[in-house]
Amino acid sequence: MTATTTRPTRKVRGTLGWYVVFALVAGALAGALSLAFNMESRTTLGIPDPGFITTVGFPLAKAGGEMLAALAIGSFMLSAFGSRPRPDGTVDLDGWAAARTGRWAILSWGLIALLQIPLVLSDVSGQPLSTTIRPENWSLALEQVSEALAWLWVAIFALIVAVGSALTSKWIWQPVFFAVSLLSMMPLAVVSHNATGGNHDYGTNSYIWHLTFTVFWVGGLMALIGHARRRGEFMSEVASRYSFVALVAFVAMSASGVINAAINLSWQDLFDNNYGILVVVKTLLIIVLGLFGYMHRKVTIPALDKDPNGPAFWRLAIVEVLVMAVAVGVAVALGRTPPPPNYSDQAGGEGLPPITQMEVKLGYKLEIPFGWEAMFTQFRFDIFFGSAAIIAAWIYLYWLRKLRKRGGEWPISNTIWWLSGCALLLFTSSSALGVYMPALFSVHMLAHMLYSMAIPVMLALGGPVTLALRALKPAGRTGLPGVREWLVAFINNPVSRFLTNPVVATAQFVAGFYLLYMTPLYDFLADEHAGHLFMNIHFLISGYIFYWVIIGVDAAPQQISPAVKLVSLMGSLPFHAWFGITLMQMQQVLAEEYYRNLALPWYVDLLEDQNVGGAVAWALGEVPLFIVMTALFVQWRRSDERDAARYDRNAERDHDAELEAYNAMLAARTNQGMTDEEREYYTGTVDAEHEVHLGSAKEAGKLRK
Repeated sequence: MTATTTRPTRKVRGTLGWYVVFALVAGALAGALSLAFNMESRTTLGIPDPGFITTVGFPLAKAGGEMLAALAIGSFMLSAFGSRPRPDGTVDLDGWAAARTGRWAILSWGLIALLQIPLVLSDVSGQPLSTTIRPENWSLALEQVSEALAWLWVAIFALIVAVGSALTSKWIWQPVFFAVSLLSMMPLAVVSHNATGGNHDYGTNSYIWHLTFTVFWVGGLMALIGHARRRGEFMSEVASRYSFVALVAFVAMSASGVINAAINLSWQDLFDNNYGILVVVKTLLIIVLGLFGYMHRKVTIPALDKDPNGPAFWRLAIVEVLVMAVAVGVAVALGRTPPPPNYSDQAGGEGLPPITQMEVKLGYKLEIPFGWEAMFTQFRFDIFFGSAAIIAAWIYLYWLRKLRKRGGEWPISNTIWWLSGCALLLFTSSSALGVYMPALFSVHMLAHMLYSMAIPVMLALGGPVTLALRALKPAGRTGLPGVREWLVAFINNPVSRFLTNPVVATAQFVAGFYLLYMTPLYDFLADEHAGHLFMNIHFLISGYIFYWVIIGVDAAPQQISPAVKLVSLMGSLPFHAWFGITLMQMQQVLAEEYYRNLALPWYVDLLEDQNVGGAVAWALGEVPLFIVMTALFVQWRRSDERDAARYDRNAERDHDAELEAYNAMLAARTNQGMTDEEREYYTGTVDAEHEVHLGSAKEAGKLRK
């Protein structure tokens, strides 16, 4: 009789009940605060009371939905970066469980978003929900209320993630679901009260950072609680990674919160009105959350090294998430509370100049025409792209330091190119170019050329992926995949192979010019701050993909010969030239209503300014050609040198076996189909002065006999 041993099963705990509690706490508090504070604001603004269901239900659904959205984002973040793939490419058990949680959470978020459409119409019109929920009123809400349209886009993005996650459990798709689920939050960022009025560029850009890191912090911790309660693998390492994310989130949220408060408040407003009181409460809650994070870093996370399945971490984390839910509820109520009228007599301010149409559209005033004076005097830090440039430079230098500490070498030219690209991104977005870009088409086109053709060239020559692969240590076969593994997966996947196909890379690079400017799309995008963000992001990504293929230092999924790269580059030039010429010849002003409504304090001939923009596109489109051609020439020469060096090494190793085999092959081909006389002529020794050279090979053979 043989003894049998039974493998102990993991005792797991469900977390669904806690997720529901988190959402209800946030929603109930948001509804209660809105009921207490918002009615006074509605009376002041003269908006009718839409009824209890809308007054309480709208903020309740929004706050609870945001907790579910954060859970979805955090869950997909865990499945992407806190699990490892199986040999067949699917996620492991922990990743599958996290992805399933994310799928149901994002689906719930999408359904709530659809419900918010009639609630928004009821809230802004003062009509009861029973009226606005009728199908015939939905189209009215989508046409006239920007927030309703934003909620529709939220539902679309959520549906895409939910369906995609249900169709595949491949590990490589989890970062995509994570990114799109995060994207589902962005429509709300561009329609908040921060997106209107003076300094709304600061307000919107800072709020994007604020919202992004909020869901990272809140959602990541909720997903980690679920991971701990089901006794998932790599608990200690996953918690350590989250701790770093939480620290960055705390700093980013604090900075962005200060910026938003400074836009809407003065010091005396902090305790004089409901908006200021809610800001103070939210600030105190963030400080408390920072203390929770400190306790995790000092106490609970080190304890996980000794007991990965211990309850100390997730018990403290549950209390922390409850505080987060309170903070989300306060934030939703804050978003529904009008800030004090500190800048406009149109909003009730006394003794202050009214806000201009220019400030409504741009967020700031322009007082002098664009020129050399403006270039030296006008500077407005771009919170989105300026911060991205600084962060990208810091990460690159951090990887370079790690490589140097390990004794590795890295070309100084690559570093110069990358830092130059980051510096140019900072300059383009924050100097007069970025300030005047939304106001003048000519400056817009100048900045466009830099975003799509100059900055991507420099960044591609920096080789950031190659640097990271050399600097970062691999995770090993049994380890949790890290940044290095994610970069390898990013390069070696069907999507990257498709995008880096020379035809596709060239087509998307060229097509963007025509789709944006030769269709009504530009009129729509130019009128919104989010549209300008979208265009600049598109220019950067599109340009980087193209130049990654053409001159990039980083390895591409497809090996392309320098000749093909040159053909792709030369093939794109006529389209750029034709685009510029077309703009120069157009007699219709693009986004004319938008530019006229700016009411700039100096005269601008819009058609002439547009023609100048076309000339800029035509002229500057050829300028990067010199850099690109030089880079291609250098890469071509280095490729030939590597091939020659490799051939020499092989020849020394096998004593020119390859050359001898080649000569033997030629001799074999030469001997085929020859007569004996011809073979003797080509292989025998013949005097150079012999008359045989004057005749044919056949005659030569006869003479020699």
